[in-house]
Amino acid sequence: MPYPPERRPVRSVLRARLLAGVATAAAAVSVAVPATALAQGSVPAPPVGSVDTGSLGSAGSLGSAGPRGDTLPPPLEAGPAVEVEVVLDGLTIPWDVVRDPDGVVVTGERGTGGIVAARPDGTRSDVEADLGRLFNGGESGLMGIALAHDFATSREVYTCHSVNFPAPEPDGTIGDSRVTAWRAADDWSRLYEIDVIVPGIARQDIGHHSGCRVLAHPDGTLYIGTGDTFHGSVPQDMRSLGGKVLHVKRDGTPADDTIREQGTDPRILTYGHRNLQGLALQPGTDRIYSAEHGTLVDDEINLILPGKNYGWDPLRAGIPRDHDDASPMTDLEKFPDAMEAVWSSGDPTWATSGITFLDHPSWGEWNGALAVAMLKSKRIALMRLSDDGLAVTDTVEILADEHGRIRSLTSEPDGTLLATTSNGNGQDKVLRIRPAVGE
Repeated sequence: MPYPPERRPVRSVLRARLLAGVATAAAAVSVAVPATALAQGSVPAPPVGSVDTGSLGSAGSLGSAGPRGDTLPPPLEAGPAVEVEVVLDGLTIPWDVVRDPDGVVVTGERGTGGIVAARPDGTRSDVEADLGRLFNGGESGLMGIALAHDFATSREVYTCHSVNFPAPEPDGTIGDSRVTAWRAADDWSRLYEIDVIVPGIARQDIGHHSGCRVLAHPDGTLYIGTGDTFHGSVPQDMRSLGGKVLHVKRDGTPADDTIREQGTDPRILTYGHRNLQGLALQPGTDRIYSAEHGTLVDDEINLILPGKNYGWDPLRAGIPRDHDDASPMTDLEKFPDAMEAVWSSGDPTWATSGITFLDHPSWGEWNGALAVAMLKSKRIALMRLSDDGLAVTDTVEILADEHGRIRSLTSEPDGTLLATTSNGNGQDKVLRIRPAVGE
């Protein structure tokens, strides 16, 4: 292992740098091979470590990283007692979940692209949407869903899903992942496409590392987290939208704080990510956090700061596919100024997925904590952050081993959490979680 697997604390210099104000400019990094060619190249071996292994099928060659990281982390201290209600069941890999101002809960199945709405009276119905030639290989398909902050008046919805093109592009690209803006019918019977606002997010030809989370900010902009497509050059390639956090206005044009260096796609906010699974805005602040799948070690929670490199660079000469999953998640030897994680799992990984903040007095001492869905470790972790947002000071767990793999989390106005499970084969549910009475 090229570095110690134990957790690494945030360096004091990082804390001082943030408190003094972090510069938003970052030097662009370029590589010789176009990301589009890499993303549609020959099929690599399945990745290892904290990936969505339930979607990968049989394990292929494991390359330099050794055996899969299937060891489970030890139990955490039990968190607050909770009550659970089933909102929807009979689903298969519902990747995200949202709730509209009228209390309608909407989720989408990754593999089929099916979208389902559940009303407060308990009735459910399908939501029609033309997703085109949905590509559902590996970890791809219908992923992130978000409602515009002004949804009550605009009815605007955003999705991220993967598609196959009707015919290959001139450069050989056969498909992409894309963020689409829709308008929802008043009764949620259908989504009407407005526009594909962010096309061209690289996807791998069998779908590895296809994380695509959409966060609709109250200021009307969108933050989009993407995966590195399991190709070594992508996370540091400033022409590729893979392995990045993008920041765009609602029409898809770059937001004001993105990187504007020559040779850089101007929609890129941060880079050097492996496979983002969650994005969340901390209430009462302008801090945005991400959850990211690690390799054999170090799932991460990161504070997203404009222009920063988060240090993932698996490009290694002589490694098959030039993707060495034994690389450090934050490579401080290559990138001394890389942004270190607020929290790292160490060894073993937990398979961090969707995140949200608890934002209601009913959670008592855990109000304000970051809630983190876990796939492999089958629980929800509650993480209390330091006042400056640069460290996790305490962690407990809820629903450990009670509902299987937890995929996504969304906060509701009354403080409850919506969670999706990710067990497959029609066994998945949307759950509503609230603090137990008397807690």
